[in-house]
Amino acid sequence: MKPNSARMPSTRTQIVWLSFFLVIPCALLILQIGAKNVQGGLLLTTLAPVEDRPEIDPIFATITEATKWTSIVIHHLGQPAGDMETIGRDHRNAGLQGLGFHFLVGNGNGLGDGDVQMGYRWLSQATAARPADIAPSNWSDGTISICLVGNGNRRPFTEKQTVHLWHLVQRLQQELSIPASQVFLGRELGTQNDSPGEFFAEAQFRSQLLDIPNG
Repeated sequence: MKPNSARMPSTRTQIVWLSFFLVIPCALLILQIGAKNVQGGLLLTTLAPVEDRPEIDPIFATITEATKWTSIVIHHLGQPAGDMETIGRDHRNAGLQGLGFHFLVGNGNGLGDGDVQMGYRWLSQATAARPADIAPSNWSDGTISICLVGNGNRRPFTEKQTVHLWHLVQRLQQELSIPASQVFLGRELGTQNDSPGEFFAEAQFRSQLLDIPNG
């Protein structure tokens, strides 16, 4: 009897080909997600209060044991509108390697109202860009930089934007053991800086900070 020339592939060969067709698409998907994270950050459209924080919090997905964050500073953009792309482009034109902040909180003009966008610096656990008017002695590599889209000298920030800022800062405080004494406004650190503006509700903001003991 002549051997059958149309024999089925061996089980091992089938496994090899199946693995190839599974691994390649997965690898391409991972590369696409990574590129999106680097270029556009990660967007959170809702941010629950700290007591309802999910067990797996996406804000801390890239945190490592070696990372040491010690303080938080709040800025405003100084412009009525902006999003990750436009602000990142402005920062690149100013000589930075992309967006200088770790987080943006939107006001509905460019970035959605209350939307929190994590920039590439947070996703890669890289240091924030130090504003030119803040002395190096007032800034550290452990500073988390948050920017409110809008101009706090022109008008108050939106209610949703303000609430989501509270939730973001509370989560950072709780997860990273950052005391209220290490949460600053930009104007407290800079010499020519009134950020986040005269309409920023400072007393209300500080009343929302968690009572984390000083380490």
